[in-house]
Amino acid sequence: MRPLHHLVPQPARLVAVTPESADTRTFVLALDGAAAAFDAARPGQFAMLSLLGRGEAAFTLAALPGSGGRPGHVTFTIRRVGALTTALFDLPPGARLGVRGPFGRGFPDVGVSAPAVYVAGGCGLAPLKPAIDAHLTRRTPRTPIAILYGARSPETRILRAALAAWSAMPAVTLVECVEHPDATWRGRRGVVPAFVAEAVRACGAQHALLCGPPVMLAATAPRLRDAGLAADAIHLALERQMKCGYGECGHCYVNHRYLCTDGPVFSLAELEQLPDAFGTPADVGNAP
Repeated sequence: MRPLHHLVPQPARLVAVTPESADTRTFVLALDGAAAAFDAARPGQFAMLSLLGRGEAAFTLAALPGSGGRPGHVTFTIRRVGALTTALFDLPPGARLGVRGPFGRGFPDVGVSAPAVYVAGGCGLAPLKPAIDAHLTRRTPRTPIAILYGARSPETRILRAALAAWSAMPAVTLVECVEHPDATWRGRRGVVPAFVAEAVRACGAQHALLCGPPVMLAATAPRLRDAGLAADAIHLALERQMKCGYGECGHCYVNHRYLCTDGPVFSLAELEQLPDAFGTPADVGNAP
């Protein structure tokens, strides 16, 4: 029998909103009542966020207790792309919402002395943030970590305060790139896959965690293999078509797996058995 918090939205109150870019904001919700399930969630897990009269959609948790989040609170970083997200952007502080979850399989723990590279594109940095923060908190001193982050343009970059903080930490290499730089941009120019080898060399990565648009993931994973990482040491978050959270509706069925219950995090070794995992170009941007 499924837990009640998987089936019935838990009431929550909007307590903080932080602008990230022109079309992206971070929302912090305070949960009413018991919060143990969310406080124990893992990086990479997601929840269903609902707004009365507007519907429900899946969003990955962007902060967790012990890695920047507050107990009893749920954090999402959300891009405005449809009717539900537009309605969320119009909410005032104190607005009431519903949250179900947490759902799915998150990212695996990276060993405290294991160097790792974190690769994100666009809003995919938000689901990786709890994993990065947890690794930085637990790692043995000076265990090297690399973070590779790509955005369309300098002004679309998100979580800029976190990026600056990470770049100032010892043994952390931050590689940022944009596709459409402006006159002030001083970072790399291009797309994420072009800088994978650089990021892997910078930390001697033994593990890789990825999140971003399907096209980016499909192009980046082979570059990580070429850089020497094993398929079972590369883990990707696939966020596509998740509607119920517990494998009943079938919207996220890919080959013989459900993304919402078997994932959304998969190793590349698993995805090599799922030829439809990255979808088609039409799936890119298919979000609430």
